[in-house]
Amino acid sequence: MNAQNIEKKAKFIQDAQGNPVEVILPYEIYQELMHLKISHEIYNRPETREAIKRARQDLKEGRVRRFRRLEEAVEWLDQ
Repeated sequence: MNAQNIEKKAKFIQDAQGNPVEVILPYEIYQELMHLKISHEIYNRPETREAIKRARQDLKEGRVRRFRRLEEAVEWLDQ
């Protein structure tokens, strides 16, 4: 769901001065935002960033193994 649709479905709770203090969202949107937040937190971990950096270097240097079938990959992993 895009940001515009989220904003349309959000219900804003205001304080006595009219300032927004809380937002009510449909549960589906809440779940989607939580999944996004979790993914973002995983991506920003130093070990994840380092693993991505190593993987990019492996690709650049040709240290890649390709498989046509999943079974071939599983066999290779079992070796």
